[in-house]
Amino acid sequence: MIARLPQAAGALLLALFVLIGCGDGDDVHAVPLSEPALETDTAQLDAALRCTPLTHADKPPVLLVHGSFTAGYEQYDWSWLPLLAERGFDVCTVTYPDRGLGDMQVSAEFVVHALRRLRAETGRKIALIGHSQGVAVSRWAVKWWPSARDAVSDFVMLAGPNHGTTQATNGGLLPLLSAVGLVPEAIYQFAPDSHFIAATNAGDETPGEIDYTALYTQFDELVQPVSPVPTSAVDYGLGNPRVANILLQDVCPGRFVDHVTIGLTDRLAFELALDALQHEGPADVARAGGETLCGLAPIVPDQIVSPQAVQGLLAALRASAQGGLPDPHFAAAEPPLKPYARGGG
Repeated sequence: MIARLPQAAGALLLALFVLIGCGDGDDVHAVPLSEPALETDTAQLDAALRCTPLTHADKPPVLLVHGSFTAGYEQYDWSWLPLLAERGFDVCTVTYPDRGLGDMQVSAEFVVHALRRLRAETGRKIALIGHSQGVAVSRWAVKWWPSARDAVSDFVMLAGPNHGTTQATNGGLLPLLSAVGLVPEAIYQFAPDSHFIAATNAGDETPGEIDYTALYTQFDELVQPVSPVPTSAVDYGLGNPRVANILLQDVCPGRFVDHVTIGLTDRLAFELALDALQHEGPADVARAGGETLCGLAPIVPDQIVSPQAVQGLLAALRASAQGGLPDPHFAAAEPPLKPYARGGG
């Protein structure tokens, strides 16, 4: 069974550190012959998925994928999850290991498994929402596993490093740390010229019958560049009707949204994502409300200050403490591509 979420909110304190898948349930463990086998233990994959009750058959279940340095419940239980649940969506979070410091090819397996589980249990296609690294690992899942790709109807990407980020290579400290093996594996993979980014974008950047919405902000301090060609965009300038690349400041000039708040508290980003989930095709600014969205207050759900939220925060902190410090996955170079990804897209 998929673990059910308590009503309590996740860890608000740890959210400050954010950087930023039809049939019998048992069938999910069968590996399609044409797909890469998952290397991660099934019990670990199962434990990473947490869901509200899957009872709203009229809407797609939503899978929320967190950013670096956090966990699914920490980032979303107090922010996007309650807002989506209030609007009648079944909502799940998946947490990949070691706060995203390790090989993103491994982290992507958690998204693959989650999509398979949700598709098997609900018989419905999934709306996938990722923030920062949550976009990167989700794109990898959709790229290389047809079962994951076929399980997705919409993919909303919040500040995704879709073409890497120059912040992963800027500054003189990184070469020094790399020389002594003190850089986490994932940092290498964020570089614009990494093998991971090249393999992700090889061939079709937007595979499958999926509507893609990329949301990004001028004030993102981590995912750069934003101009002239936004690294967060996909199929940029190609006129793909299943793709919407939206700079938030094009909707609301001067609106301050940074890398963290786009995936946590910015109401404009949330409403555009909601528009994508509620309609055919990607997000449409005018349909979502246009300039009327600019006056919306940040997301501050009642659950943050409720007694249930306090209990949820304490439980999350205890769980994190019991788990100990994450493995930093220090390495001297980028992890090699898995065999299935070495032939291109």
